[in-house]
This record gives sequence, C-alpha cells and structure tokens, in this order.
Amino acid sequence: MTDNTSPLIQPTTDRALEPAEPKPELQAAAPSILLEQNNKPAESQNSAPKKDYALITGASSGLGLAFARILASKKKPLILVGKDEHKLKQISYELKDKEGIDVRFLPIDLARSKDLPNLPDKLQRMGLKVDVLINNAGFGKFGPETHIRYEDALNMINLNCRATLAMTKLFLPGLLKQKKGAIINIADTAGFIPVPKLAAYAATKAFVINYTEALAQEVAGRGVKVLCVCPSPMSTSFFTKADINTSTHQHLQQLTDPESVVEQALTALKTGKTLIVAGQPSFWMKIAPTLMTRSWLRKIGFGLFKN
Repeated sequence: MTDNTSPLIQPTTDRALEPAEPKPELQAAAPSILLEQNNKPAESQNSAPKKDYALITGASSGLGLAFARILASKKKPLILVGKDEHKLKQISYELKDKEGIDVRFLPIDLARSKDLPNLPDKLQRMGLKVDVLINNAGFGKFGPETHIRYEDALNMINLNCRATLAMTKLFLPGLLKQKKGAIINIADTAGFIPVPKLAAYAATKAFVINYTEALAQEVAGRGVKVLCVCPSPMSTSFFTKADINTSTHQHLQQLTDPESVVEQALTALKTGKTLIVAGQPSFWMKIAPTLMTRSWLRKIGFGLFKN
C-alpha cells in the first residue's frame, strides 16, 4: 500500500480547485468569497470582465494575513491561499464586508498538491486575472538536524522552495504576456547566513533569495517587477510552530510587526528594488553577508541559538 503521508509522494489534494460549499449563512452574506461560483454557467464565467487580483499564499495568518488586510484597504481584489479553510473563509468574509472588495479563497496544501498546474487556466476561465503574486507560505523547524523529523525537513523544502518555484513558473508567463505585474517572494534574514539548529530552514530561504534575484535580472525591462523580502524576526506564530522559545534568545526579544514589513515591501516594489531587508534587523545582520568570510558567518549563525 502506498504511504500517502510521505512528502516524497506529492499526492493530489482533492479539493485544491473545488473548495467545499460554504455554510448557508456565509453563502447568503458573502457569495463571492468562494474561488468559483458553481451556480454560474461556464459561458457567463468566460464572458465576465476580468479583474486584476493579488494572490497571496499562506494568507490565513502572520505576514500573509497582513498583506491581505493592507492590500484590501487599498481596494485590491484578493485570492487567499492556505491550508486552513475555516480561517480563509472568515478572513474573506471580513475583508469583503469591511472593504467592499471581491475576495476569493482556496484551501490547498501547497507542499503536497499535484493540482497546481491547472490553477492559472482555472482562474482565467472564471475571469480572475492575477497581476500580483505573493509567495509567502513557509515554515521552519528548530533543533539539531538529527532531531528534525524526516517528513518535516522534506516538507520545508516542498513548501518553502518547491511551492515558491511552482507558483512563480505558473504565473510568470501570464504576467510577461500582459507586460505588467509583480511577484513578491518572502525569504528571511536567516537566508543570508548558515544557521545551526535552523539548518534546513535557512537553506530554503537562501534558495528563495538567489532564485528571486536571478529571476528579477532575467525579466528586467519587461514590465514585471520581482522583489525578494527578507524580514527580520516578526511577531507571528512562526516561532511557536518552529518550537522556538523566544524568551531564551536575546535577539528575539524585540520582534517586528508584520504590518510594517508589508508597508516596506510595497514601498520597495514601487521604487523598483529587487531585495530588501525589512523590519528591524541587527547591525550585524545588515553587514555580515557582504563583509565577512563564510567561517565568520557560521559563527554568527551559531551564536543566534547557542542556548
């Protein structure tokens, strides 16, 4: 029997493109929060005027939710992607009611789904055109490499790297064709240095940094902006999920608000930057990657979590 729990299998996520029907009260109050309106014939979907949407992964909490709220306040239609269907539904309802914009949601496990290649065509048939892609979904696990579960390590690569690459490859051709749009990939300051006890996580974010910077150079002058955002430690649920006790680490005593990271990212996007360190990075984190040898960088990384 096939082990469908293995991160190597990449099983199909059955409801990736067909979210469950909402509860009656939500359906009556906010019918537009679903990704697809099943009661509309295909012809009406094809003839509907296309809107420009921002698609945000990892949108149910933390930085992704901050992006959703700030973009909604700027009246940007949204497509919210994440694993927690209940949270996505509630956030979609909240933002639609508060800001009067169209908000859709898609419950999907980006680390494991094989249905992603169908997503751009599905959205196009529904009249939903993505002009801003925000690859925010990601997670980390803390501890010596021998203590990190095999499945967690591989799923970090699946979500932090594979999903970022997959979503970019799926939506970039459409952005280039229309000669406008933006891709924002969320990395981490940990991606600049090797970080013992966060070895796999830091390595995945190094991939995001290098991939995004190279991509930005490839598409320069073609109407599509590409930005890599490297936040300093933020006040989100990341540390709890990563099994990190922030109270025992000095550099985690002052965490950055995710809203400030979003504002810095949007400003950087407008000014055409390719890479920013957002939030409140330490002095050493700002200068270390460019001025120090790899051996010194390893020592700095080790010092972050030596307890």
